[in-house]
Amino acid sequence: MHYSQNELVLLYNSDNAKDRKTLAYALTVTPKINRQEINSVRISNTMFGMLLDKLEIDAKQLVNKADPYYQTYVKGKDMAAEDWYSILVNRPTLLRCPVALYRNKAILCETPSDVLKLTGSKALA
Repeated sequence: MHYSQNELVLLYNSDNAKDRKTLAYALTVTPKINRQEINSVRISNTMFGMLLDKLEIDAKQLVNKADPYYQTYVKGKDMAAEDWYSILVNRPTLLRCPVALYRNKAILCETPSDVLKLTGSKALA
């Protein structure tokens, strides 16, 4: 995946309504959006590491712990960052999405309007 600081990179799941709304908000930040739909692209090791660094979190914090696969097969296991990366690459729906990266800042968007925090914009009421 190519990364340019002048474009907003959005990792999202197009099957999820919250993620689609986040994409809509992202379009108000900049028309230059590098859309990374997690079901159709593979997150590179480099991008994964950069996201973790910019988010200042460890890989396990990017995992959706409510997902049934996590509950059945992963819960309670202690793994290295590389193992979490492997799990997320092979099971992209386990990634807590959306994640946005813009102008050397990253944010895990808990709500669609969170993407506006990358520029200091305020959500419209």
